[in-house]
Amino acid sequence: RILDLLESIMQKQAPGMLLVTHDMGVVARLADDVAVMSHGKIVEQGDVETLFNAPKHAVTRSLVSAHLALYGMELAS
Repeated sequence: RILDLLESIMQKQAPGMLLVTHDMGVVARLADDVAVMSHGKIVEQGDVETLFNAPKHAVTRSLVSAHLALYGMELAS
């Protein structure tokens, strides 16, 4: 329900919103652009599709791989 509410707010009232999460499913659902941080520094930034399909940094690859593993999928090499 909270994700539905956030999605509704983003569409109707707040076109710009900062969302902090480690849940890549939430990222895929709500974000257009993503900044991946490690130890307080941005290590990779880009649109959701690019980060999910071709992550460059090890931290991003790890987050995406963990999310895909939930669905029995693997990150393409």
